[in-house]
Amino acid sequence: MCGIAGAIDLSARPIAGLGRRLEVMNELQAHRGPDGHAIWKHDREHVGFAHRRLSIIDLATGDQPIGDGAGSWISYNGEIYNYIELRAELGGSEFRTTSDTEVALRAYQRWGTDCVNHFRGMFAFSLWDEKTQTLFCARDRFGIKPFYYTEVDGVFYFASEIKALIPFLPAVETDVEGLKDYLCFQFCLGGKTMFKGVKELQPGHLLTVHGGRVAVSRYWEVYYQADFGHSAGYFESAIQDLMAESVGLHLRADVPVGAYLSGGLDSSIVASLAVEKEGPSFLAFTGRFGDDPAYDESGYAREMAKWKGFQLLDIDITADDFVSSIEKVIYHLDHPVAGPGSFPQYLVSALAAKHRKVVLGGQGGDEIFGGYARYLIAYFEQCIKGAIDGSMRSGKFVVTYESIIPNLVALRNYKPLLQEFWRDGLFDDIDKRYFRLINRSPS
Repeated sequence: MCGIAGAIDLSARPIAGLGRRLEVMNELQAHRGPDGHAIWKHDREHVGFAHRRLSIIDLATGDQPIGDGAGSWISYNGEIYNYIELRAELGGSEFRTTSDTEVALRAYQRWGTDCVNHFRGMFAFSLWDEKTQTLFCARDRFGIKPFYYTEVDGVFYFASEIKALIPFLPAVETDVEGLKDYLCFQFCLGGKTMFKGVKELQPGHLLTVHGGRVAVSRYWEVYYQADFGHSAGYFESAIQDLMAESVGLHLRADVPVGAYLSGGLDSSIVASLAVEKEGPSFLAFTGRFGDDPAYDESGYAREMAKWKGFQLLDIDITADDFVSSIEKVIYHLDHPVAGPGSFPQYLVSALAAKHRKVVLGGQGGDEIFGGYARYLIAYFEQCIKGAIDGSMRSGKFVVTYESIIPNLVALRNYKPLLQEFWRDGLFDDIDKRYFRLINRSPS
């Protein structure tokens, strides 16, 4: 990961001490980029960028911020995985580096703000367009890379982490509406954060600053069009092809790539596909909860590593590690994150950082493929309702009760959740049922 930050005066006036402000933001995000840091200031000092670099692509000439020689600059965090194809489309002879960052800059020159629709990857970036005097910022479709911003005394500030914005806030206060969201849903809605005055650029959104006006717009949304014209075998084959292609693109790097391997289905699929392309030098990393076998799944990870023939490094995670690390975990998170996974992830990442700069993982698989037990419970209720109403064959159901029933054994340990979810509101409106499923507030 890299770290980006910047500031622009909304009235185009020089920002007092702009250089020092950018340096402070860089210092607060130093952990995001150990391989280099730099700032860029406009000649009029009304706008400037800061960058901390973790070098992955173009180790020699990919330092940031990068300019185009005509006054436009970019500060970028992430990776555009199809940058090689885009570079060829844009005309590689005009490039001064081999970085994906310059591809993003040249893509904007060709397509304007529509450039994001050409990108496959994870990204958050800021781009100063000298010709139109516009600050253009964007975040990837799923919000993998972070982007936060605030406006104080007529100056718009942005950064990869909230902590880099705190020195400029008039006071550090809780955003009550953001806190309400978190207590109900375990995350904040609509770009809110738990810090008063600080907002998050939402996934799939653009932000522009022009003529003193800050404008935010959506450029991408998930749309589902059910396809009932193909067999299960067709979809299985398509998913396999897409997974293989995606992992192949994610392996594009000028440094060795490894993987997190919990032993679960998602990380095992990613690691097994990666090793097929990387060979026996491939490294994976896992954590062990050796104090209690009931919580230790590292054996599954070892079986996968042995089967595929790659090296697996592990770390023992104990209660003492929690005591010694939790303060650091909280500092790096900036705000609460539902679930305990950030703690073991922090320790396994510390192990991985000793050997690899880039590590693939299986996070997000449960969300995409409905892998959590609560999803199965919700599907099952809707299928029962459809069977009773005689609407199962109406085309509204992708998942059928015939496919769910053989998998109900997965709910063996979730009887209390079933009892609570079905305690009231059974077969109610689907929006109300969804809210009840995700609502964590006291009943």
